[in-house]
Amino acid sequence: MVAAFVIVFGGCVTLTPQQQEMVADVQRFADGTATTYNLPRIRVTIEPATNLGIGGRYRQGNFYLNARTLGSGNLTALVAHELAHYVLGHEPLSGPSMAELLRAQELRELDANAKAVEILMRVRGMSQTEAVRTMVTHLRGAQAAIRCGGALAPGHRPPADEIANLLARFPDSAGTGAPAEERPASSPAVAVIPVAVPVWKPGDTWTFCLESPTGKGAYVWSVDREEMVEGVSHYVIKQGMREIFYRTADLAHTRETVDGALVRQHSPSRTRYAWPLAVGTTWEQAFREDRPVERRVIEREDVVSVEGEETLTVLAGTFRTLKIAYRNKRTTAIRYEEWYAPELKNAVRIRERLDSGLQVRELVAYSLQ
Repeated sequence: MVAAFVIVFGGCVTLTPQQQEMVADVQRFADGTATTYNLPRIRVTIEPATNLGIGGRYRQGNFYLNARTLGSGNLTALVAHELAHYVLGHEPLSGPSMAELLRAQELRELDANAKAVEILMRVRGMSQTEAVRTMVTHLRGAQAAIRCGGALAPGHRPPADEIANLLARFPDSAGTGAPAEERPASSPAVAVIPVAVPVWKPGDTWTFCLESPTGKGAYVWSVDREEMVEGVSHYVIKQGMREIFYRTADLAHTRETVDGALVRQHSPSRTRYAWPLAVGTTWEQAFREDRPVERRVIEREDVVSVEGEETLTVLAGTFRTLKIAYRNKRTTAIRYEEWYAPELKNAVRIRERLDSGLQVRELVAYSLQ
């Protein structure tokens, strides 16, 4: 008999249609896992979004999923890990001391990572390499969040230790887990030559740490697909529930949507770069930015220049970059600065002056296909 899966909404949780479809996919995943391992149904509760560093948890036949994780690119890995606790029969521990309980829980988390690989293979049909890569990517995301000031999830060892343990259990897939930030960076001694427009590929991922007057955290940019917008080809970048559209011909920024609803539109598309990029390149652009949800329209006119070459060290490593400054044409005030790394096909640092103050984004990890 196919195991049933019961969805319960804890507290006040309202889901968008796209989130509801994600929950339905979690349901199918859990149903398949229960059937594969001949287990009774498991009850899932969608909890209100929190910032406590806990995306999901398994307790006594119940799976609690933080609503915030429904927009995460690592949802599959997270669900597989919690279902692994269920398959392994991990119920609350007791012991003579907190230290022993902590050690026992850490071992359980390591076992759950490994069992999650098996579940992804048996239920999702992934190869071992794909399953290990899925779990390692998830753990690297946790590592990036901690570097950006996030908390270590209770009962877990540092993500780097969990990655090492997982790769030791699956040595045939060890090559999938090399942290991107450990890849050799370009030699600072070599000058940056004029740079042609890059080609992004589905699966290219950049993880950034963000700090602003309102707080700090981490977010992931991932190339999802190419899509036509008004007859023009665009890359679609996913950032949680947000999709950002960049013209494939020149990476001009056209629009953004959240859960399919338009939240930003540039007319004409905002030119981020004038190719080929080289020191001394300048360009000007006037454009209109419509924000329909906020009922706000912004008229902008920028003067942009590639000011020089800089070797920059961020959490992801040390890279040769071109520094680009975007100035208000009328006031000459710098509105936006970025350090573009040709090797990574993206910026490694962005400084933006918002109404609320200075916002800084820095690269902490990346993976290019």
